[in-house]
Formats: sequence, structure tokens, C-alpha cells
Amino acid sequence: MDSVDKALAVVCAAANLSMAAVLLVKSRGGTTVPRIFGRPQHLPRLRAVMHACLGLGLGVGWLVKDVFPPRSTGDTVVYNVVRVLLVAGLITALWGAFRHPRSLSDKAAR
Repeated sequence: MDSVDKALAVVCAAANLSMAAVLLVKSRGGTTVPRIFGRPQHLPRLRAVMHACLGLGLGVGWLVKDVFPPRSTGDTVVYNVVRVLLVAGLITALWGAFRHPRSLSDKAAR
């Protein structure tokens, strides 16, 4: 793995995991709707789970993919765990998008 790949993997993992942490901290355990960059972030715990899954799946999975030799048991396990994390991130993103549709006032504000 090149140094650029490692840097991108670390940045991806750090960005997603820090976003998950910010959502959890600003939501005060899910009791309030936090505002990030002036916009309300509905379903903060669900979004935090999505960012955690994406950070672990993309960033950390990218970092550990070359630890094990190809076609070994460890490589297969890492591949399957990363795949599960990315699918979980996609499902939570879709769930959040369909669970909280935009109201007409949000569209009119743009």
C-alpha cells in the first residue's frame, strides 16, 4: 500500500469517526437535534452509527486489507467484516433518509 493510500484511509476513518463523535456529543445522548454548519441534524444517533460504520469499513478496512496474505482466512474475515460494515452504513443512511423526509419549509428555505 502506498503512502497516499494510507493517508487517505486514515483521513477517511478519522473524518467519519469524528463526525460520529460530534453527532453523539451535540445530541446530548439523542435528546436534542444538533445543528452542524447551521443545519439541523435529525436522527443524530442513526447518523452517528452510519458514520461509524463508514469510518470503520472504509478507513480501517482499507488499512488492514494488506495485513493478511491474499486468499487466507484472515483476509476473508476482514473482507466479510468490511462488507458487513459498509452494508450497515448504507442501510442506516437509507433508513435515515426515508425516515425523516424534508418538509416543504426546508425546501422553500433554499
